[in-house]
Order: sequence, then structure tokens, then C-alpha cells
Amino acid sequence: MTELPSNRLLVGIARSEASFEQLVSILLDAGVPGATVIESRGLASILREELPIYSGLAALLPSATGSRVMLAVCSAHAAETAVRFAQQSPAEERPIIAVLLLTDAVVPGP
Repeated sequence: MTELPSNRLLVGIARSEASFEQLVSILLDAGVPGATVIESRGLASILREELPIYSGLAALLPSATGSRVMLAVCSAHAAETAVRFAQQSPAEERPIIAVLLLTDAVVPGP
């Protein structure tokens, strides 16, 4: 009996356009078959725009907030390759990559 390869959840975070381009390149080169991209806003942005009562706190946080988050389910090999490629990226373009082990999947019922 052959064991199925363990899947991983790869989370990539790009805080600039350069690191986003690097992240896309890393995932493609590592053989990640697909990913979901989520546009995100930083806490400082939310405090400034939606909760003005905290504007004093927002002034202490960086003004450039927001990023793109990529989520991908992939093989352990692809995840390890992506991490290795990210570590070799130039520091100014380096995205953040985290890998989580998926042990069980929950599939919604009908």
C-alpha cells in the first residue's frame, strides 16, 4: 500500500510589489499548482480610517500598511522548495513564507 504524500498549507506574505513578484516566481518555480491571493490591510490603516478614536495609536504605527497574502495547499516537497527559494531571495524582495502541516481536512456537508 502506497502512502499519499502529506499536504502542506503554504502561507506567503508580500509587503511590497517587489516581494509579491518574488513570491509568485518562487511558488511557480517550486511547483506549487495554484494559490489564493488575499489583499489585506494593516491594523494602522484600519485604525486611521474606521476607528478614529484610536488615531493617536495609529500615529505610532508605520504609515505603509497592507500586503498580499497567498494561501496554497501543496506537497511537502513543493513547500520545502519554496522555503529554500525564499531564503535565497535578495533581502529587499524576500517574502515571508510559513508552512503548516495539514493533518485533517474538513469538507462541508450537503
